[in-house]
Amino acid sequence: MQLTSVRSRWAWIAAGGAAVAVLTTTVLLGPTMRPGTATSHWDAPATTLDKQIDATDLYAFTSPERPDTVTIVANYIPFQAPHKPYQFDTDARYEVHIDNAGTGRPAVTYRWTFANKGLPVPSFLRKREHQAGPFDKLVEQSYTLTRLRDGKGETLVRDGYVAPTDMGPATPDYPALRRRAVRDLPGGGKVFTGTAADPFYSDNHAVSLLRFGLPFFPVKTGVPMNVSALALQIPKSELALAGDPARNPVIGVWTTASRRSSGVLGSGSDGYKQVSRLGNPNYNEVIIPLKERDRFNALRPENDESGGLVVPATLDPDQARVVARQAKVAAPPAPRKDLEAIYLTGLSADGPLKLDLNSHRLNADASRLARAEELRLNMSTPVTAAPGRYGLLKGDHQGYPNGRRLVDDVVTVNLRMLLGEPAGRGAPGLVAEDSPAFLLKPVSGTFPYLALPVTATG
Repeated sequence: MQLTSVRSRWAWIAAGGAAVAVLTTTVLLGPTMRPGTATSHWDAPATTLDKQIDATDLYAFTSPERPDTVTIVANYIPFQAPHKPYQFDTDARYEVHIDNAGTGRPAVTYRWTFANKGLPVPSFLRKREHQAGPFDKLVEQSYTLTRLRDGKGETLVRDGYVAPTDMGPATPDYPALRRRAVRDLPGGGKVFTGTAADPFYSDNHAVSLLRFGLPFFPVKTGVPMNVSALALQIPKSELALAGDPARNPVIGVWTTASRRSSGVLGSGSDGYKQVSRLGNPNYNEVIIPLKERDRFNALRPENDESGGLVVPATLDPDQARVVARQAKVAAPPAPRKDLEAIYLTGLSADGPLKLDLNSHRLNADASRLARAEELRLNMSTPVTAAPGRYGLLKGDHQGYPNGRRLVDDVVTVNLRMLLGEPAGRGAPGLVAEDSPAFLLKPVSGTFPYLALPVTATG
């Protein structure tokens, strides 16, 4: 899962400048435009103002070096400036959900809750972008990881170590902190929790077209900032329906954040309200209308089919017409059964893409299936030796939308799928493929794969 990194000082400066330019441009476009240099970074009005519960990206893929396991990475708290500590919310639950039956309901949930250790973060600083102040480098966080299954909760990690932000001289030997934050789980899994370089990258021309229907210079760059990561490496037998990944290879994955109830918009139980949700990249900010995006963040996948929002928006997304006009191509006609398959049911041979790939129908023991927005992964798809960043669009069946790897260019893929590929002709030449995108720091070949924070070395 390696991509070539541009290591020279000038390449780093150019990449950082490009990212800043995009941020500046989108801000200057006016109050109706929100910064959009990455997939789900700032996907809805409420999460834009509440960074701690803002899920930036979700990844799910067969682990290259341990193909009997699946790695899931959920990143939160976007656009973290180097050398400034950021923290998970101690009043929130961060969860990764697995649907192995195709019902939209989680069969397995992994839940993180956090506690501060040491000097507490002053409340007035927590309210200001939830960003810590100058003395908060003394603060460490711990976490508890719980697995919820069959109505029961099992504590997998207690008092786990959260890898902090790299604070330069205040955090010597940062790689040792990263190693400390990787922990074995009962049953053969692993977990990592902490700060990492944001692995997102794309062509900013594709970002601007997909999110705003506006052109931008075709600059390919990563995000020169950090995120807070929740990463799991779990045996496939723990995730599969009936514990049998050979018979039932398909899972659906999404991540949520829920806060203690205090009149906040959302749905939940046990005094918590769901306020953030992420499955497929770009889905909320591209498919769901702006005024409904906070509502989507509060919905559970099991309610997508009956909620009157997710299914109609997928079958007839207005953004497809906006982008098609800018691209000077014809938008595919509604109903968009191809997008329904990609986002809500998974791909099967009897669908518009004529491909048995990642529908829950491939699970022999699945019965009643629901249309639900989830990132679906066929765990039986062989690992691609040389992954292509355009995934399915270029014949790499292990790539997005069959799960998502750290190197998949999901913005370009989603843009092209919005315009009709691969079910129809679409607009394959809309974004040039000859100029390679790159990560600011290369991902590694072993768990958790994420690079050290952008300023850390080792």
